[in-house]
Order: sequence, then C-alpha cells, then structure tokens
Amino acid sequence: MSDEPLLYHSSDGVALLRLNRPEALNALNRALTGALIAAVERARRDEAVRCLIITGNGRAFCAGGDLKEMPTLSPAEFREYILLLQRLSAEMRRLAKPIVAAVNGYCLAGGFELAVSCDLRIAAEGAVFGLPDTALGISPTSGMTYLLPRIVGMGWAKHLTLVGESIDAAMAERIGLVTQVVPAAELERRARELAGKIAAHPPLGVRHVKQGFDLAADATFGAALTYETEAETACFATDEVQAALRAFANRKKGS
Repeated sequence: MSDEPLLYHSSDGVALLRLNRPEALNALNRALTGALIAAVERARRDEAVRCLIITGNGRAFCAGGDLKEMPTLSPAEFREYILLLQRLSAEMRRLAKPIVAAVNGYCLAGGFELAVSCDLRIAAEGAVFGLPDTALGISPTSGMTYLLPRIVGMGWAKHLTLVGESIDAAMAERIGLVTQVVPAAELERRARELAGKIAAHPPLGVRHVKQGFDLAADATFGAALTYETEAETACFATDEVQAALRAFANRKKGS
C-alpha cells in the first residue's frame, strides 16, 4: 500500500478517493486535507469522472482531526487549518458531480463533517458515528451547522452535537444520516454500484439535480422554480435527452 495520504483511482466514470492513514484512523491532518482538495479538483477537470466515492483504508472512515498535530499548532496555524477544512467542504459542495461517502468503521468529529459534506452516505453495519468535539470544548466547522440540520433536522443536529454520544449505523439510517446500511464486506461494491448508477445518467441532468437542491437550500421557493425551469429546459435541449425520450416513446408504442 502506498504511503500517500490519499489514494485516487478512476474507472467507469467513478473516481474512488481512499483516505490512507490507517495507522492514525485516517485522521485529517493538513497533508490529507490538502490532498482531498487536490483530488476534488482533479475530478472536476476530468470529464470522464461523473461521480466520486470517498472511503477509508483500515478500521475507520475518518476519526476526525489529527489530535497529534493539532496541539503543535499556534492559534494562527490552527485558524489556517480550519480554513483549509472549510475550503474542502466548499469545494465538495461546488463540485457539479455527486460524492458518495462509503462509511467504514469510525466516522467521528472531522470525519463526520467530511461525510456530511458528501451528497449521499452509505454505511457498513459496524460503522460508528459521533461528534465528541463538544466534550473537548470544540465547536463544529466545515459548514456542519448549515449542512447537518438539512440532512437530519435541527433537533437531531443539536442532539448529536451537544450530547456528543456515538450512534451506530442502524440509528444513522433511522434519522436519515445515511440512506443504506450494508454488510461491511459489501460496502465498497455497493458504493460502486450506487455511484455507477449515477455515473450512467446524462451528466447535465445530474449536475442540475445536485446544484438545484443546493441552490434551493439557500433560496426562496420562487428562485428554486426559476432555476428548475432553466435547468430542465437546458437538459431537454441536449441530444442525449432527446434520444432517450424518443426511445421511451417508441417503447411505449410497441408495448
């Protein structure tokens, strides 16, 4: 296994980003965070990539910030580290291609925030989710105060953050944090299947689905309607959609 902090592999329209600091439970130090930002930009430039998967090597998806590195930082350096984490979250949100978190093992603190920054989350049966930051006197970052209530609702967002207790994969599915729980041995295969289905869709439509939901979260209902009109019209005009509509119409006639 490479000693690079992040492994990147692309095939069949899907880019797999594997956090590769298993000895540190894939903790997010500055090197790994920077590598994730570079990988998102790489996927953005690659027209062959239509969907991304983020997962972890070893026993954890990501156990959070690197608690060995953090105490060595000055307040100014710590602020720069937080800004780096927030840049990663912003780049993931701006990416027009969906990102699937395949959560294996521990998903804690900054790792929890990384998963929340993804568009979809599936989890292995043994996955553990938690936000122990509050007990350390640390507040959320990476846009989690904005993103988490939009996923699980304000009540659960505050509960998870303020109480700080961990939850298992079944509870994560029950509150809507993840959409699927699968056997650990099948996690990567199931994530690839899910990402492959997304990658097989016409990319313009997928881009407008992701961007449309993100815009609507910040906008009025009227602004969302306006965006949907323009996006749907742009999709309708593509050759790919026209061919799909004709094929569907012909199939209906023959049935």
